Parts: sequence; C-alpha cells; structure tokens
Amino acid sequence: MGVPELEVAARPAELLFVILLLAFSVLGCGARTLLDESVDSSVSERMTGDELCDGLDQDLDGAVDEDFRDALGRYVHPRHCGACGVECVVPDTAALEMDCLLVDENPVCGATLCVPGFWPSRSGRCVPAYDHLCLPCTQDTDCGLGALASCADVGGERRCAVACEVGCPSGYACQADGVCAPAGGSCSCEPSDSFELACVVDTTDEDAPGGPAGIPLPDPLPEPDMPACPGRATCLAGVLSECVAPVESCNERDDDCDGEVDEDFRNAVGGYSDLHHCGQCGVDCALSPVPEGDLVCGGDPFAPACVLSCPDTLDGVQPGDRVDGDRDIATGCECTVTSLDDAPGPVGAVGQDLDVNCDGADGEVTLSVYVAPDGDDAGPGSPTRPMATVTAAIERAMEAGRPDVFIASGTYVEALTLPSGVRLHGGYRRDFLALDPAGFTTVLRAPLDSPLPGGAALMSTDCTPGDTVIEWLSVRGRDAVEPSSASVAIWLGCLSGGRTLRLDTIDVRPGVPGAGRDGTAGMPGASPATLPLEGAPPRGALESGRQCTSGPANTVAGGAGGQHVCAGQSTAGGAGASAGCPFFANFQPQGDRGQGRAPGRGGDGGQDSRGPVTGSSCPRPVCCGLADFQVPSMFTGPRPGDAGADGTAGSRGAGCADALGRFAGTTWTPGTSTSGSAGTAASGGGGGGAGGGAEMDFIPNACEFADGLGGGGGGGGAGGCGGGAGSAGTSGGPAIAVYVDDSSAPGLVVQGSRLTAPDGGRGGDGGAGGGGGAGSPGAPGGFIPLAERITPTLAGPFPGERGGSGGRGGDGGGGGGGCGGASLGVWGGSAADASRWRALNTFDVGMAGRAGRGGGGAAQGGDGIQGGSFDVLSR
Repeated sequence: MGVPELEVAARPAELLFVILLLAFSVLGCGARTLLDESVDSSVSERMTGDELCDGLDQDLDGAVDEDFRDALGRYVHPRHCGACGVECVVPDTAALEMDCLLVDENPVCGATLCVPGFWPSRSGRCVPAYDHLCLPCTQDTDCGLGALASCADVGGERRCAVACEVGCPSGYACQADGVCAPAGGSCSCEPSDSFELACVVDTTDEDAPGGPAGIPLPDPLPEPDMPACPGRATCLAGVLSECVAPVESCNERDDDCDGEVDEDFRNAVGGYSDLHHCGQCGVDCALSPVPEGDLVCGGDPFAPACVLSCPDTLDGVQPGDRVDGDRDIATGCECTVTSLDDAPGPVGAVGQDLDVNCDGADGEVTLSVYVAPDGDDAGPGSPTRPMATVTAAIERAMEAGRPDVFIASGTYVEALTLPSGVRLHGGYRRDFLALDPAGFTTVLRAPLDSPLPGGAALMSTDCTPGDTVIEWLSVRGRDAVEPSSASVAIWLGCLSGGRTLRLDTIDVRPGVPGAGRDGTAGMPGASPATLPLEGAPPRGALESGRQCTSGPANTVAGGAGGQHVCAGQSTAGGAGASAGCPFFANFQPQGDRGQGRAPGRGGDGGQDSRGPVTGSSCPRPVCCGLADFQVPSMFTGPRPGDAGADGTAGSRGAGCADALGRFAGTTWTPGTSTSGSAGTAASGGGGGGAGGGAEMDFIPNACEFADGLGGGGGGGGAGGCGGGAGSAGTSGGPAIAVYVDDSSAPGLVVQGSRLTAPDGGRGGDGGAGGGGGAGSPGAPGGFIPLAERITPTLAGPFPGERGGSGGRGGDGGGGGGGCGGASLGVWGGSAADASRWRALNTFDVGMAGRAGRGGGGAAQGGDGIQGGSFDVLSR
C-alpha cells in the first residue's frame, strides 16, 4: 500500500488523524506493542499544541475547547459566542462595541456601547435612552429595556428615570439618589402650577441651607412603611421646594424631626412646664381661673402642676419671697423662702422649717433623687413621682448629676453598692416634708441572696475622690447561709486617700453569723469476720507393715487462722500446726506466725511418747494400758500460739488557736483546727502447736495397737482494725456591724450611730475518735474427749494447743475543736480611728462565740479558743 502525501498546510488535527491511520495500516495484526508506543509516547510528545475551538482536545489535557467556554460549558468568547466560529462583530446600527453576553443565561452577541442618545438594553440591543423619561410607572420594566432605566421617586411621584451615568438630557439634572430628574424637581411641577406635596424630611443633611433636605413622597403618605418624619414640599413657578418639617406641637411626637419630643413645652429636666401644657400635653392652666389669683405652671419641676402665681416670683425667687410651696391653691403663697440653699435636715423639722427654699421637699429638688416604697423606677425620681428602689435611684443620681438621694420611710430589701460622691438620707415622711428617723424608720435590709461580702446590705469601696454620706438609716445584714461564715452589715474600703465617707445617726446590725460545723466521729475499727478453725482431733495412724508412713494419710490438720484485712494490710492469724507420724522424743511441728506489724509467734509442737512399757518398771512383761507410755526425761508438751500485738492509738487533733480569722479580699477565712489521726491495725495471733503422738511397738498377743497421731493446733485469731480519726470542728463566724478594709481610715467619720452585733458563731466540736476493732480469739487445738480414749492408740497422743488471740485495733484520736466567733462593732482602721469612733457612737456587741470542744477518744482532741467581743478592733 502506498503512503499518501501530506499537505504542509494541513491542520494539526488532520495531521494527527493521518498519522494514526498510517500506523494502523503498517502495523496491522500483531503490532500492538509498536502501536501503543507510537500513540502513547512519540505522537503525544510531538503533536501537543494550543487549544483551538473545533470540538477537539489539541493540548491533550482532557478538556475540549476549554479556553472558549465558562464553568457551565457555555461558549462565551467574543469570536465563538454560543458555538465555535460565531463572532460578535459590530453591525451597521447604533452599536459601537459588541461582546458575548448572557441573556436569560444563554450566550448572545450584544451591544456594550451605543452612540449618544442610545444605550444597551437588557437584551443587548441599542435602544433610545430618554423616550420613557417622566412616564408614570410602578416597576423598572415599565421604563423600557435600558439596563440603567428605573422607576424612581421624582417630585413625590413614581416616574421613569435614567441613571446619571448615562448623562442627563437638556432640562434635567442629577438628583441625590443618582437619577436624572427635571431641573424643577418634579415631572408634574410646571411653570403654571401651584400645589403642595407630602414628603419625608431627610434629617441626615444637617448642613443643607434653609433647613433639612427632603425626599418628596406621594400624597397621601403610604402605610405602613411611611418614614417617621413627614413634611410638605411646595410647587411654585415650575420649581419644587425642599421638604419642610412642620412646627413642633405638644403631642408626644417629634414633629419637627430634630430628635426631640415636645422640646418647646418642657423644662431642662424634662417636665412639661408650659402654661398651656402643664404636667402633660393639654393641661392648660390659663383655662382654670380661681378666686385666689392667676395660675402658672410650677411646683415639682419633674412633675409640674398648675399652682398659684405669686407676685414675689415675677422677678425671680429670692430669700424673703413668699411662694406656693405646698402646691395647694387654697393656702395661697404660704411659704417664705429663707434660703436658696437647702441642705438635708435638720432632724425633727417639719414643713417650711425643713423645706427652706420652698421647692416642695427637703433638699434642692432639681439636684436630688427621691425614693418611696410606692414609687416607680421608670419615673423621674421627684418628690411627687419618686422611684421605688434605692439601687435605681443611685444609678439615676450618677447619670443625672443629682447626688442627694432622699428615702421615705419603709423597708427596702436591696444590696447596695454605693459609689463615691452619692449621699443617702433616710427617715422622711412620704411627702419629704418631715424628717424623723425614729418615727419614719427607713430600713435597708440585705436580701437572702445578697452578693456582697458577709451578706452585707451596703458596700462602698469606690476610690474616686468625693464626699459620700449615709445618714438616718437602719441597715440590716442577712443571716449567714453557710456554716463558718461571717455576717456583715456595712463593708467599707478605700478610705485612706482623698475620699471621705460619713456614717451619721444610723442604726446598724449584721445578721447571725454561721456557727461552726461539728466534726464527724471516726468510724469504729472493723473486727474480723472470718474466725479461726479448730485443729483436727488425735487419731490412729494408717500403717503399712506395722509402720506409720508419713504423708497426707497420716497428717492431722491444724486449724486455719482467722482472716482479716485493714486498709490493704493483712492481720490474719497463723495456721495451727499439723501433727504427723510419731517418733519417740521427736517434736511435732510449730504453729505458723500471724500477720501484721507485730504478729504472735506460733506455738511449739509437743514431743512424741512411746508404748507399751516393758522391763523393771512394769510388774508384767508387757504393760499395755491406757497410761503405760514412756516419755523423754525432759518431756515437753505442745505450746499455744502467742497473741498478736494491739494496734497503737491515734494522736489527737489540735484545737483552733485563731478566733478572729482573717479576710482575704472579701472572703473571710476562719482559724482552723486539725483532725485526729486513725489508730493502727492490730496483728494476728500465732497458730497453736501440734500435740505429740504415741509411737506403739507391736507385740503379738500382748500389745497389738497402731501408732497414735497427736491433735492439730488451733488457728490463731486475726487482729482488729484501727479506729478512724475524729475530724476537726470548724470555727464560728464573726458578726461585724461595720467592716473597714483599711489599716487607717482618716476619711471615715462615724458619729451619733448605734452599732449592734449579735453573738459570735459557736465553734464546732471535734469528732470523737473511733474505737479499735476487737481481735478474734484463737481456736482450740484438736482433742478427744476422755470418754473416747479407750485404746492406747487414742489415749497416748496429746491434743493440739490453742491458737493465739488477735490483737485489738488502736483507737482513733479525737478531732480538735473550732474557735468561737467574735462579735464586733467596727473591725478595721487604726488605733487613732478606734478612739474617735468609740467616743462618738454607742456600741451593743454580743457575747463571744463558745469554743468548740475537742473530740473524745483514746487521745482527746484539743479545745478551740473562745471568740472575742469588741466595740472597735483596729487592724
């Protein structure tokens, strides 16, 4: 077959096809290896080229036409748009530039730049840009096919517009939202028109001349998406004005869009003080004539009311002026101003003697916050509209710069943290026009969940310089909720610098402190539950050829020792010795030693005897009776096992020696006692020795008896466990009326006050040590009752001896007792501080807490010491 010529101008794909065809024709069958090599190596190496758009993979990367397709496989190249060879060329139309666009997700050749006056549509055609301007619309598609056309707000109407980037035609200008609109601002505002249009005030453009800029909206305003600040725009001579906010009215709304509500009718503290809107909108003092004279809006600045107009006030209030202080029209201008300054007090004053500036309450009302049980924390905190909690009032005082807090009589269950510079005044009647701390008692009581140290009701540790006052209050801490815890009524700190704090005429009492917890008694030592066993009784030997053969058949077992374990340590008794075949004068085995620290020794085994008796010591040739036996000259019987040693007693715990304890930060740490120690375990007794046997000589017709085997020794008793330790008792807590967390407190003044403290907490008793466990007695050795000893074989052997008893466990030591708590009026400050406080106050402190007793046992624990009783204890 001839090889056809290849045209040099052939495309690479055609060339590759011809080469492959030639390879197949030359190789034919059986040329598989050569074909594989030519295609897989040489061809692929030589024929790889740039990718073309032709449906083939020229660059052999596994992808076809990838340089001309997007991730979804669509042909999006401008020379191959939608398919290979479809080129996007500029037609003879309004288009200036073309590209391959996606229209409805399909590749289409479309215009990207048009001649002036035209723009690309969403479908890629050049369409007129301005033919829809100012036409009414509801959506963008109503405004033509241009991509930059939109339905926008133009002069308060929905009209078609184009984006400013297209260029605005003559008579149009670019407005704030980026679209072209008529230069007059409205598609409807013609030179001959005159009308108003609803709009929304744009409060963000504060620098716009002539007032805030506006965005006109249709009239009526849409709901519910209507913005909050509606205004009006005016069409006049073809020009639409800016959106102008309305004048503020008293209606609890922000009419003029300045961020404030009814500001033209309210005073500096927010109260409605306008003559025609007094206390609230619509209350008009001018419409309520009274015989006594004209009415004005006055009284409580936080809650104004219509009051009598007093002539003296027309030129301002001065000392000597008469004003309507009680806000009672019937009493006229009854209050004479004696001072413009109104410091709290004095105690016992009522009415005008207390309210010297005639502003309706003690103190300067605009600089104070008022609290009463029937108040409302959402209110202004004025005398007529007080707050309900002291906590909220303190926050208001700090936020508003009104440092004095006046508190009407009642009980306030709160835990207060008092900042520097706030002044608390209690003891007032509900109207704050009478001050009598004894009659109008104001109690600040800590809640059960008070987070303050010691369950305090009040804490002040702010180091910021300032004058802080607490006066005419009763302060009560809560009872301790945990054992061995302190109780505190007032906790103070940071008084050694420039800060001052005055406690004046207050009645202070902490709660009951926590008593110490008694220690627990030690557990008694356990006695052995597994008792020792008796040894087996004596018996006759099983002989072979008239001889006793040693082995299990001729072994009389000793009893097993008692078993016991104490804290992982065995206190078992030793096993009793087992008796074997007798040999005259031989000793049988010794019992096993017990276990433990000092176990009992096993008892020695007894010696063997021999029978019968012959010779001169016998009146007959052979004496073969129940008592006819020969013994060694120094004959020794079996011995019992020794008893195990007793355990040692535990040591006693030490009693508490620090009755005051100490504060670490805000946590009180009591003085501690210690627990006793446990007794040690006893030891097991030794096993009993085996009884000696009787070796019998066989004499035909005279003494035909087998050897007798001695009894097994009894097992030793196990030792008892030691008694557990008694645990320590804990200390009672202190009761502290006022705790001062400073070693020197020159800034603290305490005067005219009564500081009471209950008894200190009782110290907990130490727990008694547990008794040691008894050891078990040793078991008896094996024996035969006398009535059963009817042959020399049974009469000659000795019984086994008893095992030794196990020892008794040591008793545990008793725990130490806790200290009694202290009772203190003031704890803290220096000796000089203590001297000042003692001289100016009354103290009623309780008894010192009883000391805890040491726990009993073999070693009784030490007692704690009694707490103290102190009016003032300096640090």
